[in-house]
Amino acid sequence: MFRDPAFLAECQALARALATYPTTAALRSSAAWPELAPRLQGVLGAARVHEPSTAPPAAPRSRRVRAVHWNIEHGNRYTQIEAALIEHPELADADLHLLNEVDLGMARSGNRDVAADLARALGRHAVWAPLLIETTRGRDDDMAEDSGSENAEGLFGLAILSRWPLTHPRIIALPSPERWQFDLERMYGRHIALAVTVERPGAPFIAVAAHLEVHRTRAHRAAQMRVVMDALRDERRAVLLAGDFNTHTFDRGLPWSVLAGAGALMLTPSGALRRRLRYPDRGGARESLFDVLRASGFEWDTWVDRTPTLHMRFDRIEEARRLPRLIAGPLERALAWAESRAALRLDWFAGRGWSTSRGLTVTGLNGPGQASDHAPIVAEIE
Repeated sequence: MFRDPAFLAECQALARALATYPTTAALRSSAAWPELAPRLQGVLGAARVHEPSTAPPAAPRSRRVRAVHWNIEHGNRYTQIEAALIEHPELADADLHLLNEVDLGMARSGNRDVAADLARALGRHAVWAPLLIETTRGRDDDMAEDSGSENAEGLFGLAILSRWPLTHPRIIALPSPERWQFDLERMYGRHIALAVTVERPGAPFIAVAAHLEVHRTRAHRAAQMRVVMDALRDERRAVLLAGDFNTHTFDRGLPWSVLAGAGALMLTPSGALRRRLRYPDRGGARESLFDVLRASGFEWDTWVDRTPTLHMRFDRIEEARRLPRLIAGPLERALAWAESRAALRLDWFAGRGWSTSRGLTVTGLNGPGQASDHAPIVAEIE
């Protein structure tokens, strides 16, 4: 696969420059910022389009669209992901794929152009757009996947793959916890939604992939969804939206967040906790982003089952890692029990302008050693 050497060099130069600044404030107050800002926008502000070498076969379903959403955990286990999308009976030959956490040139995923490689393997049209440029090789389990190599382009984004041509790609920038992502996780960029027109013969529609933030509060995620809805306000065609909305129902980033969350996971009766985590669109702890969706005419309830799509790991939560040993040590057994109960529904389809739907979570592909930490979900819509 051709890789643009000028684009590669620019990405690497920007990553080196960003790595010299410890904080967002230091970066944006530096003498270099006026020169770096437009270069960063040039890299992060453009979508990449991939066309198949031959036209994909016609859809086997005359009226229905079968769509897959999957947070593929960067593409770290690319071979397993590709095999699942080609061979799994619920995923094979889907009309549309909306993918979160899709790397371009990250060591953890073999420095692949993951979207381009999947588009070629599946014989699909594809659009990829970047969220962030990484200054490190990653975090959590990433180092175990990269064999010690360095990043190439070092980008992390979203992708949409389709049986039908994709036109008019649009990147919708979302309000984001940029300071947290850069100062602590060493990534520069912002969350986005990627919108495209799917040129389905006789019935084109809009597809949108979005990945909402995980570090802050329910109100922050609702604010992100409000921006997406505002961008789609005047759209009269059918809209299909999918993404990892990070609907864990907890407010993070506050001084008491970890203890409040752990307390809820440990003390809430099992039935009530299952309802909270599998039905985050309902109840007193609900994610208000669903109120935003409903106000814009979107439906989701029949588009999804209520199977969890991710099991929480406290070792991936920065606030938990930063607990003083004096507190964390005695709590370890209780935290492990709380973690075992934290089965979350984070991934969703929602839509406007469709007549029927069926939702399914594909189990067995997520978890340690599996294709991703998230389970893929499927929607059949008409």
